[in-house]
This record gives sequence, C-alpha cells and structure tokens, in this order.
Amino acid sequence: MKTMPIALAVLFTTVITGWFNLSEALPLPLALLVGAAWGVAVGLVGTRLRSTRPWLEDAFIYLGTVGFAFAGCGGLMAILLLDGALDSSSLTGETLESTFLPSIPYYIVANGILETLIIPGVVVFSWRPGARRILVLIASALYFAMRVWTYLAFVPARLGWAESDHSAAPMTPAERRQAADALMLDDPRWVLLVAMFAIFLFAAYKRPAPMVTALST
Repeated sequence: MKTMPIALAVLFTTVITGWFNLSEALPLPLALLVGAAWGVAVGLVGTRLRSTRPWLEDAFIYLGTVGFAFAGCGGLMAILLLDGALDSSSLTGETLESTFLPSIPYYIVANGILETLIIPGVVVFSWRPGARRILVLIASALYFAMRVWTYLAFVPARLGWAESDHSAAPMTPAERRQAADALMLDDPRWVLLVAMFAIFLFAAYKRPAPMVTALST
C-alpha cells in the first residue's frame, strides 16, 4: 500500500502527460517514459513531504477545488458564448472562430496545472485512510476518464474546426449546424467538472486521518 499512491500518480502522468501531450513533440516511447518519470518524481517528493509538511495536503485539495471551479465555469461560459453567437441574426465563420480561439489557452492553463501537478500530487498527499482519501480518489478517477475522453473526442474535433478556413461571409443555417456539431456544443463535461468541484469542496471540510495511521498504511 505504501507504493500505491505513487503507482496511481505514475499511471495518471504516463497516460495524460506522456501519451496525450508529450507524444506530439516526442516519439511515443520517450514521451511515455518522460510522463512516467514525472509521476515518479511527484510521488516520491509528495511521499516525503507528506510526513514533514502535512499542511500541503489541505493546500493541494484547495488548489484542486479552485482548479475544477475554473475549468467547469470556463467550459460552461464558452458553450454559452458560442451558442449565443450561433443564435445571432448575422454571423461569419471568422467571427465564430475569434469567439472560440481565446478559450483554448484558458483550457490549456487550467487543465495543464490540474494534469501535471495538482491531481497526481493530491492523490499522494491525501493517501491516508478515511473518507477524504475516498473522495479524492473518486474525483481523480472521474477527471482521468474525462481527460482521456477529451483527448480522444473533443480535442481533434474542435482543433480541426479551428484550423480549417473560415469565410468572412455570413454563415448559412447548414454551416451553423455543422459548426455546432464540430464544436460539440452539447458538451456535458462542465457538469462533470462541477461534480468534481463539489467532491473536492466536501473533501476540504473532512479532517485528514492522523499521520501515524497514514504512515503505517
């Protein structure tokens, strides 16, 4: 059990950081290796600091709560803005693209911090018997599944649309429907992120188990 949180951190960073992110710039085997190495580093450092800096457990849970709030609210706001633009009386492809593009760096920053540090870190720091660990693991598993879903479905569709040419002429009803499908404006992930926010918020109010119990697990 002592190595379980490190193993979970390595699994998370190998798949999300290595496979889905670093593989765009590195050969896949090397990307997976770098992702796994980062997970090991987070796990080992977190395990050491867990016994000497117990306040970091609360800090990472608070950061996760804020991160999920930013990601969930940002996702909902982007959908509302795009839906509003598509319902307008006059809209060009260029205007819709300019409405969508600013959301990309927002998502990259919010999810990048969650993916590379907060989620693998909070799993390690909160590895003590009790309800808090269960809550953190549930939310982290949901986030892992959601990010895999994102990289397999949403990223190719949305970036593919953004990278295509868009006219300055008013969009036809057919073009609007096509854009709504490509941008996946029925995206339900913001609901999942709000649920993860609620789970982390509840975990923040749960007192951690005594350190001596955690170290013996």
